[in-house]
Amino acid sequence: MYSVGGILIMILVDYSQVALAAILTFQRELKGTESEVKNLIRHVTLSTLKSYKKKHAKEYGELVICCDGRKYWRREVFEHYKANRKKMRDNSDLDWHLIFDTLNEMRQEIADHFPWRVVHVDRAEADDIIAVMTEWAQENDLHAEGLVEEPQKILILSSDKDFKQLQLAPFSSGNVRQWSPMQRKFINASKQEIINFTVEHIVKGDTGDGIPNILSKDDVFVAGNRQTPVSSKRLTEFMERGIDACRNDEERRNWARNAKLVAFDNIPEDVKQSIVKTYLSNKPKGDKMTVMNYLMEHRCRLLLDEIEEF
Repeated sequence: MYSVGGILIMILVDYSQVALAAILTFQRELKGTESEVKNLIRHVTLSTLKSYKKKHAKEYGELVICCDGRKYWRREVFEHYKANRKKMRDNSDLDWHLIFDTLNEMRQEIADHFPWRVVHVDRAEADDIIAVMTEWAQENDLHAEGLVEEPQKILILSSDKDFKQLQLAPFSSGNVRQWSPMQRKFINASKQEIINFTVEHIVKGDTGDGIPNILSKDDVFVAGNRQTPVSSKRLTEFMERGIDACRNDEERRNWARNAKLVAFDNIPEDVKQSIVKTYLSNKPKGDKMTVMNYLMEHRCRLLLDEIEEF
C-alpha cells in the first residue's frame, strides 16, 4: 500500500489496453520472427509502463497492474459476452495468439521482477479490478475520517469510456482522474454527462463486447443478424425516463441484462472480495537488481540506461 502523508494513492493500469495501444503502433514489426515479436512486445510494454510511472508517480503513487482473469463473471450472466472477439482477431493478419501469450507471460514476469503490484483474479476483468480498487480506496479514505487534509488520489490509465462511471459516488469523492493513452488527455465529464452516458450505454449496448441494444435478442451478433435500431426518439425517452420507458417485458428484461453487464455497481460481492484480498497480498517483489537481470535476460538493453525510472 502506497501512502504519502497518510494519503493512500495509486495508479490503476488497464494492462492489456495500455500495452496493446503501445504495441499496435509497431504493426510492421509485429510480422517478424517469433523471437523478434516477443522482444518488441516486452520492450514496448515495459517502456510504456516506465514512462507512466515517471510522469505520474510523484503525484499519484504506485503502479497497480490490473489484468484480465482467465474467465469472466459476465459470461456467466450472458453467454455471448465478447463472443465475437475471437472471430474479429481471426480475420486480422496479426498473430494475436503470440501477442496475448507474450503479455500473459509478462504479467507473471512483472510480478516476479518489477517493483509494481500485479492484480490478476479469476472471473474478474481489469475493468472490475479498477472499479473495485477505486471504490475500496474511498472506503479506506483517511480524509473522510478527518485524519488528513486532502482526499487520496486515484489515476486510471485507460482509454475505456466506461470508467467515466468511476468519477461519481460511491467510486469517487472528486479524487479520481482518468488518462486516455489513445487520446493523450484526461477524460473529464460532468455528473449529468456521466449519467447520460451510462443510460445510453445500457440502451445501445456495446458491439465490441458483444452486448446487443435493448431492442435486440441475445444472439443477434453471433447469429450474424442486424440489430433492431434504437431511434433518436426512443433514446430520448430512455434518457428522460430510464427503465420506465420500456414498452414491454422483453425490453425490461434486456435493460436488466445490459445494466448488469455495463454498470460497475453490479460486480458480484465474492469477486470484489477476491480482488481486494489479492491486492493486499500481492506486494511488489522486485528491486533494481531483479529489474536489471530481467532486462539483460530478455535483451531489453536499451532500457538499462533508464533502470532508475522503474
